[in-house]
Amino acid sequence: MTGFGQEPRVNYFKIDSDHPEFDLVQAGDVCLTFYQDNSVITSLPALIRVDGVITNDKQVQDFLKTEKVEHIPFMPIVQIYPSFDPLMFSKLMSTCNKMTEEVRKQSEFHFVQSSIFDFIEE
Repeated sequence: MTGFGQEPRVNYFKIDSDHPEFDLVQAGDVCLTFYQDNSVITSLPALIRVDGVITNDKQVQDFLKTEKVEHIPFMPIVQIYPSFDPLMFSKLMSTCNKMTEEVRKQSEFHFVQSSIFDFIEE
């Protein structure tokens, strides 16, 4: 399936055929998965909006082949997010934007969206 997060580009996601919500996911749903961008895959939970569901078997197999060729796994759908509130999400994003701007103005800290495990030294 294709989906959108905060980033402007489309990402591909997958859901196993034995997943209890396999036949329920549809375009427009908000789903729980993991955060990724062009260069990072994390264990941080992320919400995405499903843009489209690819159901053609040949297309599905072709996409799964590109996953292996490019060595970048498609993030799995954990579940359909049951109680997504667009107004609360808008408030959350507005607050996040204000906080990010404040961090930039008032400190020398760099705002990073990452996992705490990225900072643990071995």
